[in-house]
Amino acid sequence: MLAAVEPLLEVRGLSKNFGGVQAIQDLSFIVKPKSIKGFIGPNGAGKTTVYNVISGIIPPTCGQIYFQGQKITGLKPYRIAELGLVRTFQNIQLFHTMTVLENVMMGRHIRSRSGFFASSLRLPAMRAEERRIREQALETLAFVGLQDKAQAAASSLPLGHQRLLEIARALATEPKLILLDEPAAGLNTRETSQLAELIFQIRNRGIALMIVEHDMELVMDVSDEIMVLEYGRKIAEDIPRNIQSDPKVIAAYLGEMETQSDAEAQEY
Repeated sequence: MLAAVEPLLEVRGLSKNFGGVQAIQDLSFIVKPKSIKGFIGPNGAGKTTVYNVISGIIPPTCGQIYFQGQKITGLKPYRIAELGLVRTFQNIQLFHTMTVLENVMMGRHIRSRSGFFASSLRLPAMRAEERRIREQALETLAFVGLQDKAQAAASSLPLGHQRLLEIARALATEPKLILLDEPAAGLNTRETSQLAELIFQIRNRGIALMIVEHDMELVMDVSDEIMVLEYGRKIAEDIPRNIQSDPKVIAAYLGEMETQSDAEAQEY
């Protein structure tokens, strides 16, 4: 008999209220090690709020979050990142005045061992570590295909490359789990296909991923399992082919389409 796999991330009874609005309602789920979990739902379903709570940006109203068996509810975002849980953003968050390489090195510095004294005095150990960080950052850029852009300003990159750079910076932290927030937003068909391949390569490195995404073809193609949220509640969680035929999921998305159609009709 095979031993049960301990979850990498476990969310128990998570809720988040903003005044009288309940953005997340009693949400529970797990993410398994080395897996890809899609996370979908109509606009306003609460997906980004879930990410914000898990990553420590905002506190939950109630519920608990465990990462590798350790309770992380209420921890600061940098402490959660140090444990190996990092995220990207729908609105890309880069250091635009820095180079591509410097952006990735910033992610790598979360694993820096040199203290303030060694850094301020530029001691040999600190200089050696800085060289290692640079080398590792260059390797990460090569992994995502941006090695030839290392000295370019981050602000000069096209949108598709900026999204790759944000993923590279996340990878530089040596994560166990990456929360991707709409990584395909604004990408063309070729770039989306390349993104799907990169997601598989990241998983092959032993890193789990959770993906909030509106590109249904992408999320269905890459996910091992998909969770569907509507009005802050989980309405389905299953393998992709079952999600595609689930009546509750179809109704949720049809409802969104009807709302959009009504709004468009009112414009004329």
